[in-house]
Amino acid sequence: MQRLLVLLLVLAAFPLLASPLGKEFETALSSTQNAEQALEVIASYRDRLTDLDDLRQLQNYWMQVDPAGCGEWFGQQYVAHPDRPEYEYLWLRGQTDPGTQLAGGRALIAREPSFYWGYRLFSNTYSQILQDASAPDSLRADIMASLASDRALLLQGLQTWPLDDYLRLALFHHHASRSENDQAEAQLLQLFDPAAIEANFRHVIEFIAATGRVRPFEVLYPRLISRLIARGEVPAADSLAYYQYSYLEALRTAKDWAKMRSFLQQNPDLQSNDKTLQNRLLMHLGLSEPETALNLLEGALAAGVITYPEALDNPDYAPLSTLPRHPEVMALAAANWEQARAERKARIIAEKVSRPAPLWELPDPEGNLTRLEDLRGKIVILDFWALWCSPCLKTLPKLDSWLERNSSEDVALISINVWESPSELPNVIDHFSKNSYGMKLLLGDNELPRAYGFSGIPWLCAIDKQGNIAFTQSGFSPVLEETLSVWVEELRR
Repeated sequence: MQRLLVLLLVLAAFPLLASPLGKEFETALSSTQNAEQALEVIASYRDRLTDLDDLRQLQNYWMQVDPAGCGEWFGQQYVAHPDRPEYEYLWLRGQTDPGTQLAGGRALIAREPSFYWGYRLFSNTYSQILQDASAPDSLRADIMASLASDRALLLQGLQTWPLDDYLRLALFHHHASRSENDQAEAQLLQLFDPAAIEANFRHVIEFIAATGRVRPFEVLYPRLISRLIARGEVPAADSLAYYQYSYLEALRTAKDWAKMRSFLQQNPDLQSNDKTLQNRLLMHLGLSEPETALNLLEGALAAGVITYPEALDNPDYAPLSTLPRHPEVMALAAANWEQARAERKARIIAEKVSRPAPLWELPDPEGNLTRLEDLRGKIVILDFWALWCSPCLKTLPKLDSWLERNSSEDVALISINVWESPSELPNVIDHFSKNSYGMKLLLGDNELPRAYGFSGIPWLCAIDKQGNIAFTQSGFSPVLEETLSVWVEELRR
C-alpha cells in the first residue's frame, strides 16, 4: 500500500497559515498509511474547514490522491455558495485547463475586485501561459488580444497589494514577452519575498541571458542567499564567496566582460583562484584577448583545472583554434591526459568511502513511489538536480549518454529533483520528457540535501549493493562518464 509521501513531501516546504482546525487536519492526515485512510480523514474534515488557507491545503492534498472526487466536491461547493468568491476561486484553482482558469480569473476579478485570490489565480495562470512555449495557439491568441486589459488587471491588483510578488512576476512575463526589457527589469527589481525569488530564479537567469542585464542578479541574489543561510544550506561564513562565484557566473551569462574585469580588479584574490579560471578565460576571449586566453588554457590544462576533453569539446574555446600555438597546446594536453588515465582511476578509487545511505521513498511524475531500500542488491547512482541550475542541465545529457552505453540490470541511475517550487514541477517533468532522458526521474524534497550532507547541486553519489554511499561528486564534471565507469567497475568487484 502506497504511503502519501508524494503529497507530504511536496507540500511540506510550502506550508500555508493553517488555523487550529487546519493544523489538526494536517496532523490527522500525516498519520495515514495509504490513500484510503487519507480520503477518510479528508471526508471527516472537509465540511468543517471554512478558512480559505485550510481549504487550499485540503485541496492540495485531495488533488494528489483523488483529483476527480476533489474537483466534484469543490464544484458542488461553488454551485451551493454562489455569493462566496472563495469557492469560485477554489473550483477554478482545481481546473486543469489554463484557458478556463484565465477566463475565470478575469471574470472573478471583475465581479470581486477586492478579493485577493482572484488576482493570485489570474497572475499565476497568466505567467504559466506566457512561459509555456507549447501552449495552444488559441490560448496565446487570447493573451495577445487582451494585453492591454490584462495589464490593467495586474496594475489594479498592485494598487491594493503593492508588495505582491506574484502580480509583479506576471507583469514581468508580460513585458518580457514583448521585449519591453526596461519595464520587465523594473518588475524584477521590486521582488521582495525570498521564497518567490527562489521559485522563479530560473526566469531571472533566462532574462539575464536574453538581455545581458545583470542588475536583477545584483539586487535579488543577496535576498536568495539570506534564505539559503536561514535554511542552513549555505554557511554564513561562506556567503561572500558564494555570492562572488555566482556573480561571476551571472556576468558570464550576461557576457558583460567589462563589468567582470572591473569586479575581478576590485577583488584581486579571485584573479588567482582556480575556481574563477574558466570565467577569466572566457572574459579574455570576450575582450578580444585570445593570446591571454590561450595562456590561461595552457596553464589550466597543466594544472588539471580544465581537462583535455573539456578543452576539446567546449565550443566557447573554438576561437582559440585559429592561433598558431593552439595545436601544440592541445597535442601536449592529449598526451598527458592519456598518460594519466591510470592515475585518474586510482585517485577516484582512493576517494571511496562507506557510510549508510539515508533511506527515502519518493514519487515519480505519475505518483508511483520508489523506495531506496527496494534497490538493495544493485549499484545505485543518484543525481540531485534542479531545473534552475545550469550545471545540472549540463550534467543530465552526460548521464543519459553514459547510461545509453552502459545500461545494466545491476545498475540503477536516478535523477532526483530537489529545491524546486511545486509550481515548477510540470516544467521539470516536461524538460525530462522532451529530452527523452533514460534516467528514472523522482521528485524530491528539501530534506534530502540535509540528509545526504550537500549544499550545492548537481551532487551525485554511488551507493553500493549493501546500501552504503561509496563515492560522491559535487558540481559539473566534463569527465563524468569516465568517473561513472570507474565507480561501477569498482563496486562490481
